[in-house]
Order: sequence, then C-alpha cells, then structure tokens
Amino acid sequence: MNLKLSTPIGIKKSSRLFNCDSTVAGIGSCFAQYVMEQFAKLGFNVASNPNGIVYNSHSILESLKHLDKDYSEESFFQDNDLWHSWEHHGFFSSKAKEELLLRIDIARKSFLDKLKSAELFILTPSSSVVYKLISSNIITANCHKYPNHNFGVEILSKEENALNLKKSVDIIHSINPNCLIVITLSPVRHYPGNLVLNARSKANLLSAIHECVEQTPNTTYFPSYEILLDELRDYRFYADDMLHPSELARKIIFEKFIDSFFDEKAMLIIKEREKSLRLSEHKIK
Repeated sequence: MNLKLSTPIGIKKSSRLFNCDSTVAGIGSCFAQYVMEQFAKLGFNVASNPNGIVYNSHSILESLKHLDKDYSEESFFQDNDLWHSWEHHGFFSSKAKEELLLRIDIARKSFLDKLKSAELFILTPSSSVVYKLISSNIITANCHKYPNHNFGVEILSKEENALNLKKSVDIIHSINPNCLIVITLSPVRHYPGNLVLNARSKANLLSAIHECVEQTPNTTYFPSYEILLDELRDYRFYADDMLHPSELARKIIFEKFIDSFFDEKAMLIIKEREKSLRLSEHKIK
C-alpha cells in the first residue's frame, strides 16, 4: 500500500539558472532575511534589506525609491533618548541624529552598489496590514514600540499591493535590467489574535504578486507560502510560537529554492559548503 503523507508542490526548474559566483540581492520580511543569511553563510556575495526588515509592499517600495534619494525630515523622530526613522528597523536607531543618518546612508549605498551587479533578486512581502501615523498620515515600516494610540491600522487592497509591487520591479530593473526577480510570499503567520485578518492580508498580497508576475517581464514566483501551508502542513514544522516556520521547515524551503534556481554544479558545491558549516558548528559546540 503506497501511503501519501504530503501533497507535494510541483515546482518547475527555472529556465534561467545561477551559480556560486552569482550575486544575490533581496528585500522583505524576517523570512527573507533568513534566506539571505543562508546565502551569506554559503559564501555568496549578497545584499539585503537596506532599511532592515520590512513587511508590507508600500514600505518595500519606499526603501527602493530612496536608494539614491534622501528621506524627508518627517521620517525621523526622537523618543526615549534615541533618534528613529519610521522607514527603518530599530537596528538603525541612534543617540545622535547624525549617526542615524550616517547608518542609513552607508546601508543604502552598499545595497545599491551590489544591486547593480546582482543576477538574482528575491522580493518577499509578508503582510497587507499597515500602520499609519495619525499625525502625519505616514505608513510606517516600523512602529518602534511607540504608543498604539498614535497609529491607525489599515489593510492594503489587492490593487494597492499590485501597484506597489510593479513599481518596485520597475525600480529594480531600472537599476539592473538583467537580474531575475523572484517574488515569494512569506509563510509567517501574523496577527495570531485575528487569523481572519491574516488570511485576508495574505490573500490580497498573493493575488497582487501573481498579477505583477504576469504583467512584468523577467519576474517569476516561488511558492514558499504554499510549501509550508500545503506541502508540509503540520504544526511540527512551526516554531514554538506556532507562527514562524521551524528551522527544519526553513531549511526545506531554502533547499527547494536552491533546487529551482541553481545549476547542478552549484548544487554540488552548496552541499559541500553546507557539510563544512555543520562540521564547524559541531566543533564550536
């Protein structure tokens, strides 16, 4: 008796394949950050998240818009002896505004420089829900633990997400016309107290992603979201918070990504590098 214990996602091998000398750039959620960290550990030349982790399509677009353009003064504020940016992760926050601006400038210039030669770009939005600062109507990339009453909560429509993604693709290709853009939806569940909102959020994004891929050249879709929810489909593949994929699930998704977009020689080299990493980590322990 041949028992089926999962429903495999049929993933076609990309018509364009990459090697271990390929530069990989990416932007998006904490899941996107994990993927880029894995590439870096394996010795790839990488560039990721010039603004730190960003979740929604609007903030992704804004970070790309400002790769060669300064932010307005209303993007910055001081709270609890630190200067913050509404467009950046808390990693950039500093005691002096000048230091904050310097960190932002270094990160975006470094990212822009590598983007110009990247062959592969991974774009990973995670949520359609945005937090809008009531005082200025700015959609924030990070709330910096500012009191909740300062924000309004909205959900971006499929149309708004699609427009943001198409503009993001246009900017990336204006800088580097030759890179392949892989768009993937982060499988991380948001809003544990409101899973109906989470489903709406993901649905709006997923429809927008497919519209973008269908209407823009040199872009494709990779089903990270479907691999976790449909192929793995078990809480043993989630971390203890039951929201993020477990380490095993992330490794499975990453391996499927490598299988889809890298040539045979690269896959052999990557396996050898992974083996060396495991040995070195074991020795450290």
